[in-house]
Amino acid sequence: MQLHKALYGTLQAALLFWRLLSDTLIEWGFTLNPYDQYVANKLINGKQCTVVWHVDNLKISHMEEDLVEEMLKILDNKFGKGSLLTLTRGKVLEYLGMTLDYSRKGKLRMCMFK
Repeated sequence: MQLHKALYGTLQAALLFWRLLSDTLIEWGFTLNPYDQYVANKLINGKQCTVVWHVDNLKISHMEEDLVEEMLKILDNKFGKGSLLTLTRGKVLEYLGMTLDYSRKGKLRMCMFK
């Protein structure tokens, strides 16, 4: 059997998506973190924009909410062709089995009780 595109859930699919996403972010002016190749940063409007991902789960952060919204639109146009991206917003987020709590200014509470 020969596939025309990567089969979701395989190791090769994860690698292919990493290559596609990291190449795309680099094209957009992001720099991959030399210690963690699943973290990309770019200064936008004088503030750091960070994209973190694991396989196809992304977390995007920036001080300006409008900028994050614009990034989501651009990513949806590129990667949401088969189905719309699933988005979660707020001060408390579930991400890869972790609870990320940003409700206290200047603090992050992270736990994995579940």
